[in-house]
Amino acid sequence: MHHARATLRQQGYRLTPQRNLIWEVLRGTGRHMTAEEVATQVRRTLPDVNVSTVYRTLELLVSLDLVVETHLEGSKCYYEVSPEPTHHHFVCTQCGAVGHFSDELLAPVHAELGERQGFAVGHIQVTAFGLCRECRVDAEPTGRPADVDQPAAAAGLPVKPTANERQE
Repeated sequence: MHHARATLRQQGYRLTPQRNLIWEVLRGTGRHMTAEEVATQVRRTLPDVNVSTVYRTLELLVSLDLVVETHLEGSKCYYEVSPEPTHHHFVCTQCGAVGHFSDELLAPVHAELGERQGFAVGHIQVTAFGLCRECRVDAEPTGRPADVDQPAAAAGLPVKPTANERQE
């Protein structure tokens, strides 16, 4: 049995078919998903599941640190199974590609907050926005400036799938 199921039971929550399926969808895709995407996948098996059930379950899973909620573009929330080890995200504002970087890069931030400021860090979540390697290379020959201030979808640009999403 996966630790999420055990955690739910230990915390006194019932393992309903809806909760189980929502967990399995997130775990099985291996990518960042919106609540609407999760609901669409869940409804393939349980057609009567309401999107509000998906939102409530995602909130529960986030509160139990089983799922991470991330804002990758604009105000949209994305969810993924809590990674081990912890990672952070970078988002290309040109194509929308999402990548990960290690929490180890933030060691100086942890040190500053903990040692120098006396702050007990519980969780740091970083999303960096900029241009991916492909978009930087693509932009160079044309000489056109790339807009690095707005996420791709918010700027009305086409969004390329991430490496994980391309495999599906």
